[in-house]
Amino acid sequence: MRSRDSIVRLVVLALAMPTLAVLAVMQIGCATTQQPMMHSAVGVPASEGTVSATKGDNDNTIVTVRVKHLAPPAKMASDATVYVVWIQPLDGAIQNVGAMVLDEDLVGTLNTVTPHHRFKLTVTPEPNGAVAHPSHEPVFTTDVERTD
Repeated sequence: MRSRDSIVRLVVLALAMPTLAVLAVMQIGCATTQQPMMHSAVGVPASEGTVSATKGDNDNTIVTVRVKHLAPPAKMASDATVYVVWIQPLDGAIQNVGAMVLDEDLVGTLNTVTPHHRFKLTVTPEPNGAVAHPSHEPVFTTDVERTD
């Protein structure tokens, strides 16, 4: 009886190992594609934001910013009509990389490309998308480092 139980255990273990290996690989895959959360400002606690930075052509960095539950810009600053996404490289000046407009569900996305691999990313409410410098306090900030 003891040998039969041992054989059954070995068969169950042999069948379970490939399944466990697949689950482990799936977990690792999920962990590497997870987008880091951006830090929201004190005045916008319900908002959520993520940023992803991936390697693009010519060693550029493809940046995707996604926000949700973010109040319309005019509620954050009376003269604001859009949110502007800023990138500041470690050794350089802050740069406007585009305007992000929210949809009716208060969701916004901005896709852009930068030559930088490490930078600070900031989102601010602004009067228009062409401003040269932030004029209001950020609603989101995060440090980004592209990992290849």
